[in-house]
Amino acid sequence: MRKLLFILFIVGAFSSCTKDILDTKPYNSISEGLMWESEDLADQGVIGIYNALRESTTGGLNYATFDGLGFVNQYYKNGTDLGFVSGTVTPSHFLIIDSWKQHYEGIHRANNAILNIPLKTEASEEKKSRLVAEAKFLRAYFYYRLNVLFHGVPLYTEPVDNAETIKPRSTVMEIWEQCIQDLTDCINEPSLPNNTIEGSLHGRASKGSAYALRGMVYMWMKEYAKAAEDLEAVGTSGYSLYLGEWSNLFKPEYEKTNEMIFPLQYDEAAGFSSDIQQVVGGRSHYDGWTEAQPAPDYVDLHQWADGKPFNWDDVIPGYSSMPVNQREVFFLRDGLDKNSPVTVIQNAYNTVEKRIGAVTMAEHYLKDENEARIKTAYENRDPRLKKSVITPYSTFTSWNPYWNSGQEHEGTMRWPLLGQNAPYWDMWSDKRNLGFYIYKKFNAEGKGVYIARDRVYIDLPLIRYADVVLLLAEALNEGGDLEPSVTALNRVRTRAGMPALTIGGGSPNGVTGKEDMRERIKYERRIELALEGVNYFDELRWGTWKEVKFYQGNGVKAYWGSIEQRYSWKGDYIWPWPIPAAEIQKNPNLVQNPGWIN
Repeated sequence: MRKLLFILFIVGAFSSCTKDILDTKPYNSISEGLMWESEDLADQGVIGIYNALRESTTGGLNYATFDGLGFVNQYYKNGTDLGFVSGTVTPSHFLIIDSWKQHYEGIHRANNAILNIPLKTEASEEKKSRLVAEAKFLRAYFYYRLNVLFHGVPLYTEPVDNAETIKPRSTVMEIWEQCIQDLTDCINEPSLPNNTIEGSLHGRASKGSAYALRGMVYMWMKEYAKAAEDLEAVGTSGYSLYLGEWSNLFKPEYEKTNEMIFPLQYDEAAGFSSDIQQVVGGRSHYDGWTEAQPAPDYVDLHQWADGKPFNWDDVIPGYSSMPVNQREVFFLRDGLDKNSPVTVIQNAYNTVEKRIGAVTMAEHYLKDENEARIKTAYENRDPRLKKSVITPYSTFTSWNPYWNSGQEHEGTMRWPLLGQNAPYWDMWSDKRNLGFYIYKKFNAEGKGVYIARDRVYIDLPLIRYADVVLLLAEALNEGGDLEPSVTALNRVRTRAGMPALTIGGGSPNGVTGKEDMRERIKYERRIELALEGVNYFDELRWGTWKEVKFYQGNGVKAYWGSIEQRYSWKGDYIWPWPIPAAEIQKNPNLVQNPGWIN
């Protein structure tokens, strides 16, 4: 194996690892670790804490799980976010239960290590101190996320048995203070390296990652001066922006760059790999499911290459004033003909005509130029669009082991779909009769990149330096330092190939003040960090989640805006999340968040 970070640790080091499926004890409980005596066992115990990051809500499918709730992604029917966006979520929703359970699993593993390593492990003091610092970083990471989602949770900093997991909820501020204390301990620990870019500790906690996470905590606390100081320190710890081709950041051969501050590491071996390909790929991409789809609003957000906001009317005059369903006509493939001798083409024409109307087809469909017209909407845009999303009538070298004798082929995203094999080679998002975008980001192109759809070995960045730089720009702007904020943001923007912002109006890139700069920062974070599990947390922190996700007429949409599944706002109490109903039943000292019924 090329990576050894997430090896299986000895069963028994953490007794909660083998929970009975019918266990009714609280999930935020664990017995004291028993196997910390040797240096090797201590190493394995700390690796066990990192291993908790592989769960679906802590890091593993964090990307699709949480971005599906945010602005940039959309799920479909049975997706993770269904209960949240359809107005049916309850305290027994599996995402709420799993988030609580999986984060506390990591916390209790960390508590075990923090207590036992100094007392029991036979190793150098330097080694023991580094391992404890790593455990504290991970504990802070897990508490950070729990606090964002639930707004105050029980605080456990020592190993406890099941009978002792009955603490009431600590306040939001008390959890933030614990995170800050843990991360400060990491920063002050001499044995913790400034960075882990190279060497055997690659990807593990460092002073730089501790500065980054503490800066994130300060952003939530609105302590902007402290946040800016910490976020600046990440750069002096050795991390920096990767200055090569932006899309390389999401390919296995470029995963070890100075930009990856805290990556979740994977190996191609079964049991050590990721299934991100399965989530973002379509039926012709390793037989994927396209569960995480780029939302049309996110695609439309990408600016023109000169920095001017994109507007469909600039491409197709009158587009915005047409009924949404009729806009489908502009996305149709060339060659549709109701009199075609090819039955599938005839049927496609008749189906679309029935759906949008004969008048619309007659007035707007260009039999030989329809594709060329719509392609102009995706040209000369922010370069990250074409590098992140497979857009209509673009091509992608796909491979599915079950089709075409397992040969790769160049598929084209066309609408309506006529066939996945010759002569059409249409690229399908899935078996759904609607045109959806597909992610190019994290989507491997060609045969032989990965063994299978669930054997993906690219590391997934939980914290990368572009995130830090954009947070720094935000902290500086909120603190009233506009000029250095613009300078920081331009580092990410110009790296992507977009024109630099300037101070002063008069051009698409002229920043007029603090409020305008806030919107510029939101744009960069939504575009730069899409599908990285960041956006949902951003929208919550900005207080924009309701307006960008639940406005009238939003939902799971096709390219042209037709809604397949409408979003429904349940109420202003939908965040913070409720405490899982089962946890309240087990712990009588837990009080539910307002607005929720167990």
